[in-house]
Amino acid sequence: MPLVRVITGALLAFVGVLVVPLIALATFNHPSPTDDYCFANTAMKYGFWEAQQLYYDGWTGRFFHNFIVHTNPLVIGWYGGYKVYPVIFLAILLASFYALSSQWLYRIAGVGVKSALAAGLFIGFMATLASIPEYLYWYTGLASYGLSSALFLLLLATMLAHQRQGFGLQPGYLVAESLLVAAIIGSSEMTMVLMLSVLGLIAFVDLLLRRQIAVPTLILLAVAGLSCYFLMKAPGNAIRLGGNPNSSNIPLTLVSSLRYAGPYALQQIVRTPWLPLSLLYLPFAWQLINSYSGSQLNKLPAYLRVHPLLGMLHGFATVLALISLHFYGVGIPPIPRLINVVNLTFWLSWMYNLTLWVAFLRPRLQLDQWQINTRLLAYVLLVWALASAVVGPVIPVVYGDWLSGRAAQYDHEMEQRYAQLARPGNQISSIAPLSNYPVSLFLEDIHSDPKYLWNRCWADYFHKKAIILAETPK
Repeated sequence: MPLVRVITGALLAFVGVLVVPLIALATFNHPSPTDDYCFANTAMKYGFWEAQQLYYDGWTGRFFHNFIVHTNPLVIGWYGGYKVYPVIFLAILLASFYALSSQWLYRIAGVGVKSALAAGLFIGFMATLASIPEYLYWYTGLASYGLSSALFLLLLATMLAHQRQGFGLQPGYLVAESLLVAAIIGSSEMTMVLMLSVLGLIAFVDLLLRRQIAVPTLILLAVAGLSCYFLMKAPGNAIRLGGNPNSSNIPLTLVSSLRYAGPYALQQIVRTPWLPLSLLYLPFAWQLINSYSGSQLNKLPAYLRVHPLLGMLHGFATVLALISLHFYGVGIPPIPRLINVVNLTFWLSWMYNLTLWVAFLRPRLQLDQWQINTRLLAYVLLVWALASAVVGPVIPVVYGDWLSGRAAQYDHEMEQRYAQLARPGNQISSIAPLSNYPVSLFLEDIHSDPKYLWNRCWADYFHKKAIILAETPK
């Protein structure tokens, strides 16, 4: 237990190291010309509900995402919302990781160990984000990929709690699970595939072990099917996909996805803190399996009696399907905001499959006879994990943008732009390029072409005829 307390304290302290600059950067955040102003304009011009219908018919069937983005803080002119919402979302994400960890280790651990698992999951995910602004600071991306990932964690926690109660027809659990399933599917095609994969595995395991599917599972499958129908039948989807000549090319999708998946998986294992973190998790997986059955596998819950080879096949198929979506849609590899979701899926599946292997090997191993210096090994793994997180793609960037003053300078220059655009009289505004920008906050600027979509949305919002970027930024 003293060793566990040291590991827990170190992981929680590192969560603070990671969260502090993210909160600090949020105080310098601003709405992005990419989509934020366009969604706000639509809601202000047509009203909240009609704006959603326009996007559903003309661009995308992501009904839950459409619902969230049309509550954009710009609709009420609240620029401070872009500084507040990332902090609120970070709190939701941390709570979601803890909820999942708490339910997963419900039988064996107190608050400390559950907090250690939650902290490890949070560090492994947030310290390896492929795109920081698209997950946390860009409101349109946060409303789709960020929020849906937190809801997915909450759904897993809710289903684990429901399972402990027998997974019966408890209305409270079923209503919460149904709402979460609908929201996750209605956020994006990526999360739709992820949700269908999880529900499909649950139903398959039911059939495999009990020769029937539980009624709550059937209800959730029906909710998922209805949600998928509304997402995929949207007229806007055909318009969006029809504009790309490389979409719907199945041979290209399969070949490109397989070529992409191998290097991706290797990079995740070798260049992230996940390998040492997952090795630190193994003793708790051992205790979790032992708490149910000792060496009697038939006493395990159904989701832990899955053969590990089946679990690995399911995880591989799910990750491959998520990778293939962008190849299928536009013919190119997944962009960073999609990789964030793939990363979360990869590592949740990895931890689940580690647990399945522990359950499978537990009766076959005599661990008590092994002579291992547990304390030294744990410290080595802990240092390895934290060092990998420190040199990863997030920590250097967020601290660099914060401490160098780039974020503060960006905030100052954006305020100057707002002041210029608020001046009456000039109907055509020429905006100077930003002298520098923090890559952890900044996604994309307007263009020199006044007819470009981001320029037109900015101009409409500020009641100008045109807004032009004065020169091409370096």
